[in-house]
Amino acid sequence: MSDVRACVQAGCNVREDGSCLEGLEHLECPHFYWSEDDEEIEQDIDSETPSVVVKNSNKINVFEGAELSVGEISSITHKYSCGLIVILGDLGCGKTTLLATIFDLFQIGYLKNYLFAGSMTQKGFELRCHLSRMLSGGTKPETERTKTREFKILHIGIKSVEHSFVKHFLLSDISGETIQEARNSSSTMKEQLSIVKLANHIIYIIDGEKLAGSLRASTIMDSELFIQSALDNNIFTRETILNILISKWDMLENSTSFNLESVLINKIKNRFESNLNAINFKKIASRPAQENSSNIDLGFGVEELINDFMIRPTMQKKLNLPMEKSDRFIENYKIRGNE
Repeated sequence: MSDVRACVQAGCNVREDGSCLEGLEHLECPHFYWSEDDEEIEQDIDSETPSVVVKNSNKINVFEGAELSVGEISSITHKYSCGLIVILGDLGCGKTTLLATIFDLFQIGYLKNYLFAGSMTQKGFELRCHLSRMLSGGTKPETERTKTREFKILHIGIKSVEHSFVKHFLLSDISGETIQEARNSSSTMKEQLSIVKLANHIIYIIDGEKLAGSLRASTIMDSELFIQSALDNNIFTRETILNILISKWDMLENSTSFNLESVLINKIKNRFESNLNAINFKKIASRPAQENSSNIDLGFGVEELINDFMIRPTMQKKLNLPMEKSDRFIENYKIRGNE
């Protein structure tokens, strides 16, 4: 007896031709399951509105805990009021390393003021942490490069040690190649990054390793070009609070040739401050190299970043995603705001 594809939704043809009603990969669809080949979907053909009877299966659907696409986050946003945190930046700047480090810091107890309060995408976090751990067999901590061109979402709940109230957040992960394309293409900026307009927290990471070396000028120029393109295409607006993180600060801490204020902060503020609500700058070293500095610990600057997430309102308004209505289940979801 072998397993066959099955779906709990009426009208889905996954059993017949393998096509999902929602247009998803099978394992991504919340309605999909594996059934035994002697199970049948029976219809009352004499009725004007056929009734669907699905025979009992001995299979149990377990929540996978993997990363989610934007179209799947309703499983979380219908349960919790969530803050959306969008993390942007070029290839190799440290976006995924930041996500992995946040998860690691909770596990090893490095955060003084905050506690881990659950995740519906714990497997997604674990996969991003794997190469930084001894079990991976690597000789030094690494982070696997994000390959997807679309936003993937991780969920985490965080509570303060001072009270029991839990705040829930959705953190984005997207490839640096998409960010680079968006910088040079208005169509990519509008199509791929439109979700940025719905974010409660917008983070743009600038690679500190490149700032410390010969790529400093081009790295700063690329950052300015991205911000300008986001403004031109209405992804960033006058309501946007842009949080710029200087990553890998351990590589810049002792640099005598780099002055953060004159080289970067003043330049970006002078050009863009009048077009945005605010621009904030922070230094982080998610996973500092031991040879660079003994004064910078794992997750330098991350708790300060989490504090910003926690003190700002989770949702200022209800947000509907996408704006057009659809008959398909996955296209009718929302991020719920505070009532």
